[in-house]
Amino acid sequence: MNAPHALATPEVKTLDTVFFELPYVPEFLLEETRLWFAPQQANPKFVHVELVGDSGKNWQAYYSKKGWCFVHEEPRPAEGPFQVPASGIHLTVLEPGKIFTPKPVLRLVEGGPTIPIVSLQKRRPLNEWRPNYLQALNFIKKYEWAQSVPYSVKAAIWEIEECGQIAGSVAWRNAEIVLRNFDSRELRLTLSDIFFNRPEDYPLGSEIYLRVLGTSGPNGFDELVNLSRHPVSRKRKIVASTLGELKNCEGLPALLKLLEDEDPEVRRSALRALGKVGVRTQQDPDGAVAAYLESPEIPERVWAAQAFVKGGDRSHEKYLLTLVKEEPRLLTDMGELGDVLADLKLEESVPYLMNRLKSDRQEFRADAAEALGKVTGLNREYQSNDDDEQRRSALKIYQRWWDDRKKERRTAGAR
Repeated sequence: MNAPHALATPEVKTLDTVFFELPYVPEFLLEETRLWFAPQQANPKFVHVELVGDSGKNWQAYYSKKGWCFVHEEPRPAEGPFQVPASGIHLTVLEPGKIFTPKPVLRLVEGGPTIPIVSLQKRRPLNEWRPNYLQALNFIKKYEWAQSVPYSVKAAIWEIEECGQIAGSVAWRNAEIVLRNFDSRELRLTLSDIFFNRPEDYPLGSEIYLRVLGTSGPNGFDELVNLSRHPVSRKRKIVASTLGELKNCEGLPALLKLLEDEDPEVRRSALRALGKVGVRTQQDPDGAVAAYLESPEIPERVWAAQAFVKGGDRSHEKYLLTLVKEEPRLLTDMGELGDVLADLKLEESVPYLMNRLKSDRQEFRADAAEALGKVTGLNREYQSNDDDEQRRSALKIYQRWWDDRKKERRTAGAR
């Protein structure tokens, strides 16, 4: 007897934007969802949300009975699946009613008609691994909201503070979407005030608030720069790190000022950030950054070199390549040198990284493989305990990539 034909996997279509309205900030990532519209996307009566990836493995408790039945049904009586890029996902947290809990809904356009999400619980499932008492919430419980902000914002900030103490929780990523959706002067003042006053036992909240503040507008980045004068050194360190993460050259004066900070950890964070932002020689007239090129610490020399290369002075690339070729240390111990190479797009490092991949030391192989993935963009999955055949296969792939890049560069240079 012939085996039955397997059902074809339906093609995943893309929606540019969707607006989730949920009675909670979910633990599953909204970007790890697929949407199924019934009876069809053009005229839906309701929608099923299917969890995929790690969310599908870890958060099935969010499914309602209808949702659980739907994801195990073949064929599925709905049009889909549809995916939405992370940049197109919006989230509003519904305020709880006095008697009834609001039901999850979806909108395809802002302010458009609501579509019931029948596959999700309207009450957030209990997670047994969450502790009953969270020290991280002490601050936000007592915080006095000086600005009028939507309920969604308060719920998101509460979630972020809670996530700071719970290892592995990623609900903060959904909460960050909420903060970006509700950008306003009141929100910016709130984020600045909360950062200024919150304790730093769990820095996740500060990192998120500053990142959102620095990319909001108008004047959000200026508010971030103003916080670089915070009287607490631990706060200044986080501001410096965020300025580097955002790579906004308007933050350069503040970072140069932080490079003179009384606290060595703040100075180090500022130098790392300057490496990401970039410094032109004329922007360092007093030689404050250049002085680190002679530092006894390799990470500091690496970040100073990165800063000048990003600023246009390629003469420092040779030093970075020499470290990859000759220094018998892990890249991670040399100022996260693999990330620096990828940031600068130093493709010339690939042959030297391949030599590191041939090392007998397992940690060297893992270190080199991670850097190769970032520099080449191949992101080939490689395990440091792969056998010799798997390692040779990886080396062949990277060698082929390097040979192709050399040909492309020769062709481009001949034009």
